[in-house]
Amino acid sequence: MIRKQNHRAAALAVSILSLGTQTAAARDPPVLSLSMEHFRDTASITEDPATAAVTISTEPGFVERRGPLRSVWKDDYLRGLIDTKSERTSFEVDAVFTYSGARRSYRSAEYRTVSGLKEAMTTLVNVETVNCAVECMYTEHLVFPIEEQALRAIASSYAPGKPVLWTFKLTAKNAPGYQGEISTAEIAGLLDKVDGYAQAPPVPAMAAPAPRPLDFGISGIAVAASAEMPNRAGVLIAGVTRGSVAQKTGIIVGDIIYSFDARPIRTLPDLQAAMTANPATAPAVIKVFRGMDELSLAVKF
Repeated sequence: MIRKQNHRAAALAVSILSLGTQTAAARDPPVLSLSMEHFRDTASITEDPATAAVTISTEPGFVERRGPLRSVWKDDYLRGLIDTKSERTSFEVDAVFTYSGARRSYRSAEYRTVSGLKEAMTTLVNVETVNCAVECMYTEHLVFPIEEQALRAIASSYAPGKPVLWTFKLTAKNAPGYQGEISTAEIAGLLDKVDGYAQAPPVPAMAAPAPRPLDFGISGIAVAASAEMPNRAGVLIAGVTRGSVAQKTGIIVGDIIYSFDARPIRTLPDLQAAMTANPATAPAVIKVFRGMDELSLAVKF
């Protein structure tokens, strides 16, 4: 399997020194505080007309940061893969993580379902290596398939306000295994997003195009204000797509978007709603926190 390189994987390889002071004040909400609706509404949809393939991913819904520099060392999420020609849907678990020392060879994954322990073969999507002059650090992106029936059984255990962590393990020969975890709210949110997409009526061939692209070209999560900085809340940028509107505007990883044309931004749906409401020909200004500074950037569509 060959895939386009995930820009988040590059960020996992080393501590991002340049962003340490910018994100230190941001507080990520605990994963178990996030609801099914959060993961459903933040899930990304990528459509490929050439192959009639649609990918729905929960990657933007949550990212875990650790240490004084708030570095990302692991990220586990789900994808729903829809073939619109055959109307078949498959699912996979994605694990992106960093480790040091000798290179490991992860061959299989184990996960528990209501019918017992299951095993699946893993596929390496991408690996990056840095710092070998001292001690090599590897960031690997692996995936393994999971049955829809198993996912739906796990999602059925989700209770609003009481999500739990579903775990899986990647095994490597003669090396430590990797244990990943995904909230049952995330699993339920992905399935709800996939079901909603599959049930959506087809768009008429002559339908008028949208007045402006709603894909701003970012991934990020909502962050709440802290006691030290009560006004510092918005969408923390975790990734910027190359060539996107966000990149042309000057948005970078670590920015916190809090306003679009004087409309407060607290979540990714807030940003999409503000873009839709703004006339396509009208100038727009987006405001961000960058480190300790507040910047106003002209949106370049």
